[in-house]
Amino acid sequence: MLLLCLAVLCLTASSPCDAAPPWKSGLQPVFTGSARNKLLLISFDGFRWDYDQDVETPYLDKMAQDGVKAVYVTPPFLTITSPSHFTMLTGRNVENHGVIHNIWFNTITQEKKQYYMTQFVDSYWNNGSLPIWITAQRQGLKAGSLHFPGTAATYKGETVGVRQVEPRFYDHSNETDWKLNINKVIGEWFHQKDQDFVSLYFGEPDLTGHKYGPDSPKRREMVQQVDRTVGYIRDKIQDYGLTDKLNIIITADHGMSTVLQDGLVEKIILSKIPGFSFKDIQFQLLDYGPVGMLLPKEGMLEKVYEALKGSHPHLHVYKKEEMPARLHYSNHPRILPIILIADPGYIVNGFLPVHYTKGEHGFDNEVMDMKAFFRVVGPDFRKNKIVDPLDLVDVYPLMCHLLGINPEINDGHLDNTKHMLVPKNNTGGDINKKYNGMEALIGFSAVIGFLVLLFIITTSYNMCKRTRE
Repeated sequence: MLLLCLAVLCLTASSPCDAAPPWKSGLQPVFTGSARNKLLLISFDGFRWDYDQDVETPYLDKMAQDGVKAVYVTPPFLTITSPSHFTMLTGRNVENHGVIHNIWFNTITQEKKQYYMTQFVDSYWNNGSLPIWITAQRQGLKAGSLHFPGTAATYKGETVGVRQVEPRFYDHSNETDWKLNINKVIGEWFHQKDQDFVSLYFGEPDLTGHKYGPDSPKRREMVQQVDRTVGYIRDKIQDYGLTDKLNIIITADHGMSTVLQDGLVEKIILSKIPGFSFKDIQFQLLDYGPVGMLLPKEGMLEKVYEALKGSHPHLHVYKKEEMPARLHYSNHPRILPIILIADPGYIVNGFLPVHYTKGEHGFDNEVMDMKAFFRVVGPDFRKNKIVDPLDLVDVYPLMCHLLGINPEINDGHLDNTKHMLVPKNNTGGDINKKYNGMEALIGFSAVIGFLVLLFIITTSYNMCKRTRE
């Protein structure tokens, strides 16, 4: 019996079943999957959701086959460049991040800064919401941005680590410059400097859509240039060996709608509306598209509101607090007390018609012409998958998830995009399952070994006993 007890003690002490798993002993599990992948966010300004349907786009089609295509993405309201791009970067609705327009303005001094100069007004962008560049850097990653709206600003004392701000007078349609910028982002920033996240902005096909209209041959030519550029981007990624390490999100800030021309419309001209007078206005933000804002003089709000409301069949007039909640465009002090929104095809003019573009955006984000396109491809995305429409605000939590960073407070939802992702096979839970399975196998083997040893000891004992007899 002494031999039997010793055998049991030996098996019990040496059995791997009772050894702690390595990560429970202070060691981390070894994952067989790749490390966190890099991310490139690309915006082609004004690329409407259906721009690839009336022109050949082989490279965008190939990207959809290799990745995921959404039917469309809904931008935030106001559907213009700076507000929409800052929603991409922060995951916040416009009334929450405070970049409410392309134009910075001061209602006291009457000063206004146009789009480009507004990029350098730190206080306009640094309004409490941190763009993903800063959040990523604070959590140990390296971030860069080329020409993306908001790149020039400083946020709580920090700027994006590597950046290039567009020159004052820049040709946004120059395809040669596009290639140079791509070479910098892919070859220098990602490959040489080992950046984790970069945002890259192109000013087309927005400018072409404005100038010639969204249904023009010129716009179709520009979409083909965008398509070639997508092919060039993917080729460069392949050349630098980044295909299996780099996820790409390509989207846009808004779409584009045809502006109805003379003879087809009764123009919206505030100075011609009976009962309305600019003498009652302290500050106005008009003549910049389908949306206008007014600050009436003290005591004049009701008079101005009543004069404008119902004054034109295609003009919607709201007090700030009466704005439809779905637009998320009322709860911010920068938004003026009266907001004017035109129907698609119409422009809000002040004293005289001064807006003569053939294409325009800024309309209600439920208008289909305002929807933007969306493509993703890379090691973390599924292949050849078409998904339902999503909101642009949901891109931010997706990016944070891909980068493995904790997001700031935001209005997006990862649940709306996670179905695009490849299921992770090499997670800690899977390792635990594999290890537990191994434990069971080793445990079973130990029991068999114990029974065999017990049989040998018992047989030997009985043989010895019969020999003594």
